[in-house]
Amino acid sequence: MFSGPGIAGLLLTVLLFGLLCPKLTNAENILAVFSYTFGSSYLLITPFLRNLVQRGHQLTLISAVTIMPHIEGVHHIRVPKLDMLMKILLDFEYDTDLTKWTEAQFLSEYFYNCSKFVLEDPGVQELLRNASAKYSLIILEASHNDALYGFSQHFNAPLLGVAAYGSSWNIDFLVGNSAPSVYEPMSALGYTSGLNLIEKWHNLIYITEERLVERFIYLPRQIDLYKQHFPGATTSIHDLRRRFSLVLINQHFTMGRVRSNVPNIVEVAGMHLDEKPYPLDAELKKILDEAEHGVIYFSMGLQLLDHWLPPGMRASMSDAFAQLKQQVIWKTDYPEMVNQSRNVFARTWFPQRAILNHPNVKLFITHAGLLSLIESVHYAVPLLCIPLFYDQFQNTKRMEKLGVARKLDFKNLFRDEIVLAIEDLVYNASYKRNARDLSQRFHDQPMSAMDTAIWWTEYILRHKGADHMRIAEQEMSLMQYYNVDVVSVLFGRIGLSAIIVIFLGWKLVSLATRHLEYRLNVPMVR
Repeated sequence: MFSGPGIAGLLLTVLLFGLLCPKLTNAENILAVFSYTFGSSYLLITPFLRNLVQRGHQLTLISAVTIMPHIEGVHHIRVPKLDMLMKILLDFEYDTDLTKWTEAQFLSEYFYNCSKFVLEDPGVQELLRNASAKYSLIILEASHNDALYGFSQHFNAPLLGVAAYGSSWNIDFLVGNSAPSVYEPMSALGYTSGLNLIEKWHNLIYITEERLVERFIYLPRQIDLYKQHFPGATTSIHDLRRRFSLVLINQHFTMGRVRSNVPNIVEVAGMHLDEKPYPLDAELKKILDEAEHGVIYFSMGLQLLDHWLPPGMRASMSDAFAQLKQQVIWKTDYPEMVNQSRNVFARTWFPQRAILNHPNVKLFITHAGLLSLIESVHYAVPLLCIPLFYDQFQNTKRMEKLGVARKLDFKNLFRDEIVLAIEDLVYNASYKRNARDLSQRFHDQPMSAMDTAIWWTEYILRHKGADHMRIAEQEMSLMQYYNVDVVSVLFGRIGLSAIIVIFLGWKLVSLATRHLEYRLNVPMVR
């Protein structure tokens, strides 16, 4: 028999073992393929992949060279041509007035090259020829690199998608999540909030156009790559697109986008916050600490280059900042061109999270990129949004609706308008109060975003792809999936009723007319 102290000692040993040895899952071989050419997306996936390694999984990672940091314990396959593609983009003169179709042609070429450079890389080719290579899971960006889905076919492994920029109709399409598809087009062109029937139809028209763009501009070149590099594939790329076991989307319902998700879509906004933030250096800390009237932080993100900004924007912002009492911290590619004003401190890079976490920061001026918004919500900082592309317009509308932000039109930026917007956001206490309330809701979750992502990833591994989580879309007819049968019955009954009413009405009118004609033709009796 164990004595009391002996049992207590045993329980303590077991508890300590459980706390100090978190690797209680079966180790699996995982292949991660990310063709990103900008650093912001790697900010999201790096801590996720690092946590998988710490859980004991064997990870092979295909990625760019310079912008993807080394992860201890990962077998890296670097693709130098992705970095070359990034340099081409750096020199590209982006036109904010591009039409949707012209923009699609440019982006189709870009995503085609991303997939092509990965598949043609010697290290990747060696991996594909390695008959002994076995993987239990393929992790990749969920959209626009469809040729890379061939890794799932080649290694007979389930697909896990990461939607770094949140979800949209094309992500919903991958998992059969049909309910939200009429609400939001991806492109800012034609976007409306979808609050009434007219707006819903308006959005549906634009989504239909985007589906045509995907079908006839994006997909054909990706299909060509897929056939070229996976010649023995027995599954079409269209079937592969419907076989995602899980999609982790970088958003959360508290941030203004409530969705009717199917089980294999999981929200993990804030996953990148698991990484420790870069600390403030002494000079920057001194500026933040000593700012008598507070600090305004201005950054248009990591991947939005200054020479893509509208002409005159830098000058308008500089003129506006010169009118303010607050200290302005400005991230810009050309600090020497803006670092003239008494209250402006500019650099090419700042530790954004450490700045937003400082109590003296009153406002964040941003392009409304998703990672930046998540960080502002996390640290409860009001926003002045200047959206330029894609989801940034939708993100801005949500933040405005939540009462934590105002918007400026990048095509009409004037000094006085900028100053008025900043002063309203800084001195109107409701914005800060709403930001705190939103931050509290965002933090009030049963698990952290990272713990959620890891748990569901290992759930897919434990259940060999977890087919039971996927909607049985492929088992339904087209009429069943889109509820055409229900609609047909509904409108059939209504139509039949209308036909009967119209027929009866016509018969009554006919009888009444004939009766009237008869009365008129009958001679009067004297």
